[in-house]
Amino acid sequence: MAFRTSVKLVGVALGVAALAGASQLGLAYGLGIVVLSRTLDITMRDHWTAQLAWVAWFAMTAAVVGGIAARRHLPRGSGAGTRLVSSVAAGIGAAAVAPLTMQPARSMHVDGVQPVLVIGICAALGASAGIFAAYAALSRSVARWNFSTVGIAVWVIALVSVAPGLAPGKTTSAVRLGVLEPEFLSADVIKRTALFTMPALALLAGLAVGWSARRHGLSTLTIALAGLAGPALLTVSYLIAGPGSADDQYQAVPYWAAMTAAGAGVLGSVLAAVLRRSPAVQPPASPTPDRPALPKRGAQPEPTIARAAASAAQRPQEQLRPSDTGVFSMKDLPSFDGFTPQQPPPQQQPVPPQPARGRAKRPRQRPDQQQQQQDNVATWVSGLGNG
Repeated sequence: MAFRTSVKLVGVALGVAALAGASQLGLAYGLGIVVLSRTLDITMRDHWTAQLAWVAWFAMTAAVVGGIAARRHLPRGSGAGTRLVSSVAAGIGAAAVAPLTMQPARSMHVDGVQPVLVIGICAALGASAGIFAAYAALSRSVARWNFSTVGIAVWVIALVSVAPGLAPGKTTSAVRLGVLEPEFLSADVIKRTALFTMPALALLAGLAVGWSARRHGLSTLTIALAGLAGPALLTVSYLIAGPGSADDQYQAVPYWAAMTAAGAGVLGSVLAAVLRRSPAVQPPASPTPDRPALPKRGAQPEPTIARAAASAAQRPQEQLRPSDTGVFSMKDLPSFDGFTPQQPPPQQQPVPPQPARGRAKRPRQRPDQQQQQQDNVATWVSGLGNG
């Protein structure tokens, strides 16, 4: 890979990832999705943990965006090493989330926690995990589709949750990652939706992306794993943040929902891979220079039986023999009633031999025949005197 191309590739991955992380943080700060300037006592510590999940997710999605942008500048035929370098550059760019969150966290007070250090570690861990996510986005098209689908859906859920607080006279409240919790819903309903929102989102995204991969004719294994990438970011984000420790399970409920999100996404894509569909008749592909036309079988000679049947069909009916038509008359067959024994067929009389031309040879007599002839002659002679 040329030096100029490599510098451009690394620069695009790093710059776009840093820009994506800063843009997401700015939008989250402006809408009140993430609030890092509060004082939380020991009973509200889970609200701080919920903010850490957002920070880790912002870092990973920033690396993914950087990897997707760098893919457009990958040279043709680039190998795994080039994609790995681009992924590391995207992860470094996504690490810009760390200083952008550590600065506002200086004004936050959480009992028993050092906010600046903890939020910096969470951002760094998210950027590190983003390297693997960026590599997947650079290598597989189904991973890019799933990252985009789940990322857009998470932002839509967050905007719907925070939208009622944007009205005049209302105050916005922090929302949790992947949880639908608008103000018009009761606390019990929100607690139930927090348990099912992320698995349901992952399942639907896996079905959609898996079906799209199936329509593109990808392999069965690729289709089955098409729903893993996006929900895996949610799972890793909550793993970095932790399950929380409050009795109201403010963080524990979405934490366990995120643990099942990756499995639900894979389940959706597996269903898309194994569901049957009616077989479509594919028209024969036209020959191309890379795919020449298949050789055709030459004219086959007509079978002998077919020729004999065709010639027999042209003769008159009275000239046809039973062997030509396969039909035999019943009068030509011997009768059989099952009880009367069949008589052997009459033996034909031997045909006397025809005399040969020229001098005929007398048949040679046996000795007993000669003796009988002599006795007959003697009897005849002795009878002459009696007459």
